[in-house]
Amino acid sequence: MAPTAKPPRPDVKLGAILVIAGSLISFIGVFLPWVTVGNESQNGTGFFVGSDFTIYDNPGAAVIFIALVTVGLGIALFFAGRVLAVAIIAIVAASIALLVGLGMIGITSDTADFGDGSIGIGAILQPIAPLLTLAGAIVATAKRRR
Repeated sequence: MAPTAKPPRPDVKLGAILVIAGSLISFIGVFLPWVTVGNESQNGTGFFVGSDFTIYDNPGAAVIFIALVTVGLGIALFFAGRVLAVAIIAIVAASIALLVGLGMIGITSDTADFGDGSIGIGAILQPIAPLLTLAGAIVATAKRRR
């Protein structure tokens, strides 16, 4: 009896688009205002002060790196279809991006408290956008062959 051929990989374009969209939102959020103190606004590429007076220089660089990794994974999913290894790596990368985003909110909050300022939209997007990326990676992982 001849072995049967596997059906083609399922199309995971929706999951891939969610991964790409979440990654791009994180990337764009780095350049939006993270904190406003007085009349001065700071985005993710500036200096931030932690609660213990630790200086964080350009914390958005980590976000940019992770966003580039996840957008690459999203593009791979878009063109290759469901590749389980890529989808799982996207889940791990999106989870790391979520943790980094939560850390960025902490850094921004400390800086805002230190200078009696307010948190901006760029910082708020940092933990939200990875949720979209994570959802897309989960959608891509859950898709089955027919």
